[in-house]
Amino acid sequence: MKICFFGVGGVGGYFGALVTKKFGEKHDIFFVARGPHEDTINSQGLTLKKSGGEELINVSPKLCTNNVGDLPICDIIVLLVKAYDLESAIAEIAKISNEETVILPLLNGVDIYEKIRSQLDTGVVFPSCIYVGTHIESPGVIYQKGGSCKISLGKDPMYPEFYPRALLSLLNDSSINFNWENPVQISIWSKYMFIAAFGLVTAAYGKTLGEVLDSPELSELTKSIMNEVEEIAKKLDINLDNDIVETSLSKAKGFPYEAKTSFQRDVELKGEINEGDLFGGTLIRYGKELNVTTPNTEIVYTRLLNK
Repeated sequence: MKICFFGVGGVGGYFGALVTKKFGEKHDIFFVARGPHEDTINSQGLTLKKSGGEELINVSPKLCTNNVGDLPICDIIVLLVKAYDLESAIAEIAKISNEETVILPLLNGVDIYEKIRSQLDTGVVFPSCIYVGTHIESPGVIYQKGGSCKISLGKDPMYPEFYPRALLSLLNDSSINFNWENPVQISIWSKYMFIAAFGLVTAAYGKTLGEVLDSPELSELTKSIMNEVEEIAKKLDINLDNDIVETSLSKAKGFPYEAKTSFQRDVELKGEINEGDLFGGTLIRYGKELNVTTPNTEIVYTRLLNK
């Protein structure tokens, strides 16, 4: 098979390394990366460091490139870009996919499938989400610490009878945990509630997770955004658990006091190039479409835009 990991950052590097370690000699595996990261992978391979024993994996794909013109039509494409790069990435993967290509988008967000399908009518696309803590430690080096490292995925609404045996076998044989869920939207929205609410508040107010929990005002603001997410999900017939808001709030207690959300780190490092629209913009648009008021999301998102 021909397998492409499109966007070999922290998450893409983690899964790309595991699959390449197992299948690098059997299948043609391609990485799409750029800059010094791409250069180092081509010259020294991709290194994965895992906490809890510092296990080291070093792998080399068949090709690492930033130009999809170098790649053939692929059987499997794992899409791993930031939301602000999604539109351009879809245009690129259209060049290396056909009606039989299996596409697994491991991005944050609740409307990723819809965005992909608005531009791409070929291939089979499986809505999904992932909990994993990874980052690029240095060019060519991925460090994984925390997260369940489990993928939740479900059927393509366009092809509800299609079951991705080859993809699931690839994940299983590469020792990657996954759940095939019907409907997977419950997992996607449950994760989104946590990352959207805490991401917006930590980034807008410059506070760590522990500081947000310690502040009655910010903790209540986070909870209010979660309630808005829950109301939107109800309007979309997404049946989240009855205690989903309290459960989501409690998850933050399991992180170190000084932990920052990935969105907060992006805002601090990249300024306006961030996934704010993925959280604030998306919730506000859904609210207007579904007649759900989102005053708390609007307050926080406006503050973030004016920083």
